[in-house]
Amino acid sequence: AVDAGHRAVIFDRFRGVQDVVVGEGTHFLIPWVQKPIIFDCRSRPRNVPVITGSKDLQNVNITLRILFRPVTAQLPRIFTSIGEDYDERVLPSITTEILKSVVV
Repeated sequence: AVDAGHRAVIFDRFRGVQDVVVGEGTHFLIPWVQKPIIFDCRSRPRNVPVITGSKDLQNVNITLRILFRPVTAQLPRIFTSIGEDYDERVLPSITTEILKSVVV
């Protein structure tokens, strides 16, 4: 069963990760052969604190709050290339680069 606001990607032991994203509701799976990987597709906040330097060599503490959610059509690709913890891997590097370019 896939809860509201969530989507599932089905991993098949014989065919690998399927390209179809399963929506909310009850779905049938073949036990032992298929396994659902459930993603939260609601907008979630994330606070990222960054210490960066300005032009006059001062240290600046900035906290950026990001609202993010995955693109549901790309969930199989996100799972195969990055993994279930895509937000932990992608967001910190992007936010630090953006904040360092903003604080000049």
